[in-house]
Amino acid sequence: MATLRSSLLRKLCIVGFAFAAGCGGHAAETAAIRIRADSWMPFNGDPAAAQPGYVVDFLREVFEPQGIKVDYQIMPWAAAVKAAEAGEIDGIIGANKKEAENLVTGSEAIAEPQFALFVRKDNPWKYESLRSLSGVRLGAIEGYSYWNSLDGYIKKSTPPALKIYTGDTPLAEAMVDLAAGQIDVMAESVLVFIWTAKSTGRKFSDFRIAYSETAEPLYVAFSKNERGRKYARIFDLGIRKLKESGRFDAILSSYGFAKK
Repeated sequence: MATLRSSLLRKLCIVGFAFAAGCGGHAAETAAIRIRADSWMPFNGDPAAAQPGYVVDFLREVFEPQGIKVDYQIMPWAAAVKAAEAGEIDGIIGANKKEAENLVTGSEAIAEPQFALFVRKDNPWKYESLRSLSGVRLGAIEGYSYWNSLDGYIKKSTPPALKIYTGDTPLAEAMVDLAAGQIDVMAESVLVFIWTAKSTGRKFSDFRIAYSETAEPLYVAFSKNERGRKYARIFDLGIRKLKESGRFDAILSSYGFAKK
């Protein structure tokens, strides 16, 4: 009897373990959506902050009521794009179609940004064409797409004409260099540059926009797999519901954006 009982217990343990592993695997797959990006406020910033970024708020309001926790963390942009392409994470915040060519985007954009070339206020330099960049030291962030002609210039350029910034908070470092004259020009979203200047204790009035260009819409981009396509559909539907309910505008308003 003892032998029979022991055998039955082993079988029950094996079945129980298999069941638990199966359930655990399913839970791990569906209980959390893994989102990464470098800090790019007001879109996304410190995960633990009261205001982690309005896109992070969108994600939480869309996914968490459905029992899908938003696992959002800061990660260097180029590394985040590669991780999403490899399916190691589920999505990234703030990609345009070019950056997301190997990912999945829905139809709901999170921003239609204006990018600019920034200089110190005492720098008379102005941009008229790519030839204007001859003789200046341009700063850009690794893996970012700005606009087509500038992207092409960055791809072909090398130091000292170009300095590439990486890490979790690359713009803050670039802004220090720009203020100190270590670079002459910095490419960045107008909204993000203004927010970063304010949050790091700098005066935006110490800088000047030498040129600006409206860029392509930005999206939350998801891995190109079944899981990512499912999340893209959920996000699109959720954003539409947030707009219908008024929560979309309320979240933007909490970050200082007036309703149009």
